[in-house]
Amino acid sequence: MHLHVLHKTHYRYPSPVRDSFNELRLHPLSNDWQKCESCFVSVLPTAPLRQYLDLNGNLVHYFEIPEDHSKLIIESRSTITTSKRVDFDDFPYGVTMKSLREVEGKPECRDYLQSSYFVSIDPETWREAVEIQGDSKDVFQTAYQIMEHVYLNFEYCPSTTSVDTQASEVLKNRKGVCQDFSHAVIALCRCLGIPARYISGYFYDSTRNQSMRGAGASHAWVEVLVNGHGWFGLDPTNNRVVDENYVIIGSGRDYQDVAPVTGTYFGRLPDSMEVSVSVKRLDD
Repeated sequence: MHLHVLHKTHYRYPSPVRDSFNELRLHPLSNDWQKCESCFVSVLPTAPLRQYLDLNGNLVHYFEIPEDHSKLIIESRSTITTSKRVDFDDFPYGVTMKSLREVEGKPECRDYLQSSYFVSIDPETWREAVEIQGDSKDVFQTAYQIMEHVYLNFEYCPSTTSVDTQASEVLKNRKGVCQDFSHAVIALCRCLGIPARYISGYFYDSTRNQSMRGAGASHAWVEVLVNGHGWFGLDPTNNRVVDENYVIIGSGRDYQDVAPVTGTYFGRLPDSMEVSVSVKRLDD
């Protein structure tokens, strides 16, 4: 599938600000299932963009605007080719929960089994995770049940949470958006010893009536590690296994590791922040 993504972020300030330093995680990943054909990132006021790879392998652009400015516009235009990632007739069933002991000590899994900034592993979350697991002894089946539980029992409700909302609060209030649903699933999976990481990206809504939740913005979902089969994406916002309709920007322990735009500046808080995302298929 050939996709084009346009991502715009526009900040307006009530009075000029200065000494702005920002990091952007907007460049799509290239891996076995997707290839970033092109990605052009621009900022206004204009500033030179530099880049580096963070500890999770995500490409980060960064820039500095020392002079006064009353607005900041960030735009990313990307073209991505995605390919079939999952065989829906051959999910990785058959890997037992006992096998998770084999990945506990692996350095590449350690961060995805512990508490992180937004995700706490606590007794209350553990009890809920055990209840959801029920009689399941299978890693993928258990992770799928957790995704389905969050989808069915949590209310998708924009504006009820913020980017600072913790997983524990989401599990208590049972409402939120894709970031919150993903944090809830990660917390529940980690409590059972299933390595789980946060994915930031986009999706193309291929449904006839555009029924998928979270379109028109950055999206988030979860990847769980099934020993011997690799990482599998689960989208609790839409209760589906991630396929070629999804575009990965980056991965991390939680939202803090992959926020699209972060930064600091000297001045007053913005009057407004507008974000728009458009994902179009080019090979129709």
